[in-house]
Amino acid sequence: MKQAWYQVHIFNGDSSWFGGVRSTSVNLSRQILACGSDDSIIRLWNLNDGQLLNYQLKHTNSVRSIAFTTTGDALISGGDDAVIRVWDLNTCQELQAFNTHSKSVTTVAVIPIYDFLVSGSDDSTIKIFSLKDRKEIQTLRGHSGYVQSIAISSDSTLIASGGCDRNVKIWKIGTWEEVSSFAAHSNDVRMVAFSPDGKTLASCDDDGDIILWDIQTGLSKCTIHGYSCSVRSLSFSSNSQFLVSGGDNGYIKIWDLRNGTLISSFYAHTAGISSVNFCFNNQVIASSSWDKTVKLCIMEDAIPKVSKPKFFQALFGNKQPEPESVFSLPKFILEKAKENIHKPNQPLANQVDSSFENEAYSFQWETCQAPARNIQMSLDDWYRFLKDWKRKEEERRKEQRAKERLRLQEERLKLERQKQERLRTEQQLREEKHRQKEEHPRIEEPRREGIKQVNQQQNNTNFWGSNSLSNSSGKIYIEGYRRKDGTEVKGYWRDK
Repeated sequence: MKQAWYQVHIFNGDSSWFGGVRSTSVNLSRQILACGSDDSIIRLWNLNDGQLLNYQLKHTNSVRSIAFTTTGDALISGGDDAVIRVWDLNTCQELQAFNTHSKSVTTVAVIPIYDFLVSGSDDSTIKIFSLKDRKEIQTLRGHSGYVQSIAISSDSTLIASGGCDRNVKIWKIGTWEEVSSFAAHSNDVRMVAFSPDGKTLASCDDDGDIILWDIQTGLSKCTIHGYSCSVRSLSFSSNSQFLVSGGDNGYIKIWDLRNGTLISSFYAHTAGISSVNFCFNNQVIASSSWDKTVKLCIMEDAIPKVSKPKFFQALFGNKQPEPESVFSLPKFILEKAKENIHKPNQPLANQVDSSFENEAYSFQWETCQAPARNIQMSLDDWYRFLKDWKRKEEERRKEQRAKERLRLQEERLKLERQKQERLRTEQQLREEKHRQKEEHPRIEEPRREGIKQVNQQQNNTNFWGSNSLSNSSGKIYIEGYRRKDGTEVKGYWRDK
């Protein structure tokens, strides 16, 4: 199954000389799109009319991460000024600010049940703040490098974090203890994301690997090798069946986790993609990039179809009802999609690249079953044995990933060589066809003469359709033709 996606609109999200858009977030209740950029400004657009809202939300340095609260009434942001700010969207005022981090705040998230704020920083710590009490309540230490991403499970029981120490860690909310630590990545971890069903954790790194983790067993269950560059953003669909990713090559890819296939791949940005999100019932993808833009793409099935009106419908003005799926989409997105439909001789939108069938990728599935417990071992000995077994198992799987990465690299080089060879062959065929046309221009002249004579014969026909020349002379003209070998047979006269 393939999915077609179309570009709906492009927002300008950054005005700095060097830099781009770092993060995006969608407020579904208010239908607002927000982005944080390297020019230190937070921009918000109303998705019902596409207009930029006049909110003065700003840091003193680059805005690295933003997130809306559960109610949608406030926005949380973190930046390179090492400050976390909470903004009231009703009054456009800053409610509070936390400045307990010593370095850049790279990621922020909200724990809905407890109304807690979680942040990760380049100071290698994760901090928990109470939005109600307006104070820090906990600091989690465990990473030895920059913390690049954090995620909250859908049931608000777990926190996942990933960083430049190449580790993925899971923390228990409430006790704030480290539950699991995965050292399977071979490069810096850029993003972690929980699936909505709470069964899977996805993480991506600078090698282009996307690893899916089984939350229950604490083992990796699948590795997706789909990029030869860094992958910095991931997002699950609401049904946990699809995963969208954005890479430094500007490509957005959508993965079917049920069947282990790539169902869509398209060139979305001219620079690396910093964030990508499914929204509005998985019908829209919002993405941002270092090319200073925020883009909205819509799935083909969500675009309202325009049917040709029948006679009675045109006469009495009856309209076909639109599909129910599009009613959940903001007005601005629907209008932009309809504009492209109604434009004559214009494509619906920039259609996604359909050549992804030739891309080299793989789903490397792995078993997640842990060894059965030996009842003769004590509980502490069993935990130590299980921890050591997991470490060895992940080391083995890391070696397998490295081998698969090299295999795909060779396959991509092979596909690139085949593509270049095909392009050279097509160019040679075009040049040969052009050369033949220049060398044999006389072949076309007899054909044109024959056509001219036939036209003259047709013009000389009388009212009854008979040829005056053939009637007077008793002869009939046989039209010339072209043989399969390219030679011409001239027309001639013969007796009736």
